[in-house]
Amino acid sequence: MAGEDAGRLKGGRLDEGGICRLARRLAHLLRPGGRVFLSGDLGTGKSVFARALLREMGVRGDIPSPSFVMDAVYSTPLGEIHHVDLYRLEGDPRELWSTGIASVLDSDATVIVEWADRLPEALLGEGWVVEVEMTGSPAERMVTVERRALAGD
Repeated sequence: MAGEDAGRLKGGRLDEGGICRLARRLAHLLRPGGRVFLSGDLGTGKSVFARALLREMGVRGDIPSPSFVMDAVYSTPLGEIHHVDLYRLEGDPRELWSTGIASVLDSDATVIVEWADRLPEALLGEGWVVEVEMTGSPAERMVTVERRALAGD
């Protein structure tokens, strides 16, 4: 099933509309408690992906970047969703505990993490890993999506 799911999420060179369509497809594969780990340089489209995902999951109204609050929480028909942004972290794993992010990642809530490459391996659990990279074109990004399963799954 994981291979089938990943096949429905073929990334590639995408413009902003394609990134949003890909995020909406992923929203239909997420279950309550699911995880999406977004990585990529500044300005690649992680927030565009996250907003499209949140919209498809039922979030209405403004969806600001959680860069300053680090954890924006939304209540939806699918349950609680945390949109976490780790951009402001310095890289010390203790920050994840002092900010409460480690507890969020250990909860039953659905969690979308921007700058997931700043997570220690121990907190990077099962979920969808989305990498967004610059290409030679200012209007396109290279997007890869992989299903991350824990050992034994």
